[in-house]
Amino acid sequence: MKITFSQILNDNPIPKSRLYLIYGDPYHLMNETQSILKKNFDDETNYNTHYVDNDSSLEEIKNDCESSSLFSRNDVIIINIVSSSVPKKLSDYIQDVKLLDGVTIILKFTKSNTSIKKNKFLDFIDKHYVAIEIRPLNNNNLDVWLKSKLSSAGICYDNKSLELIKEMHDGNTSNMSQEIYKMSILKPERVDEYLSSVHKTSKYSEFDLIDSILNQNHGRSLKILRHLRDLNVSEVYVLYLLQSEVRKFLYLKQNLSPKPYIPSFKQKQYNEVMSQFSSSSLEILIRHCFLLDKYIKSNSEMSYVWDNFEEIVVMLTSSHHRDMIEKRLVYEY
Repeated sequence: MKITFSQILNDNPIPKSRLYLIYGDPYHLMNETQSILKKNFDDETNYNTHYVDNDSSLEEIKNDCESSSLFSRNDVIIINIVSSSVPKKLSDYIQDVKLLDGVTIILKFTKSNTSIKKNKFLDFIDKHYVAIEIRPLNNNNLDVWLKSKLSSAGICYDNKSLELIKEMHDGNTSNMSQEIYKMSILKPERVDEYLSSVHKTSKYSEFDLIDSILNQNHGRSLKILRHLRDLNVSEVYVLYLLQSEVRKFLYLKQNLSPKPYIPSFKQKQYNEVMSQFSSSSLEILIRHCFLLDKYIKSNSEMSYVWDNFEEIVVMLTSSHHRDMIEKRLVYEY
């Protein structure tokens, strides 16, 4: 049988099973699901945890699965799969093993849902045991989870507090979970005032702006840029960041030297974004940055500068508006 974390949130009970597969993203919700499962076992339950890669030995896992503890009525074997797919020898073993009474297996697979859905192993689990799919939460499910976390932490909240914490972390439940943990320790008298204060000082950084541009997230990029403006971040610094990104795309597009430094794990992402631009678009952006630099050093009209920063961000993240802005800039120059 297959269920989702959202169903569990909405009071659907987890069916009893000898084996559970928890898979998906984000990881902290997988851990929350594991904690919910643990409530089915008494305090004397014996837990054994293993980490499995493609080349890992299964001897210890087999020993735990095929022998029961002398000192507890229940044995729970938690197997964390850290490879990019379910190892074949583990899959074969799980499909063949006859579990002893009192033995339960919790499998956790932390990679993408796409990877495991292509594997027949999921079909086997769905047919004989229970598979629990984890997905990012949104809308009503996010509100249900957030209210539950705040209540469990003993934090009094109102609708304003809920909206503030969601806006602060863009709906990222991992970050919100950490924020709730901090509040449970600090115990602020007014949660909304505390969140408003944190929101103003530490919501975004310049690194978030670069990541958002690379992720081609138009709305979030503009939101971060406006946050940096509200924090009075130096215009010269923001221009340097934007110009550096444009230069990287241009050098990649035209295969120029010296090559800009790009971390190896981001190379593919830069290439994918670069492929969306024409050389002429990037050249226009570079020229625009150059003229803005001269303007910043000779004038103090801040609103004009930040309006132009927004245009650059829009050109970098929105193909829908890119041509229109490019035509205007060509006309101006």
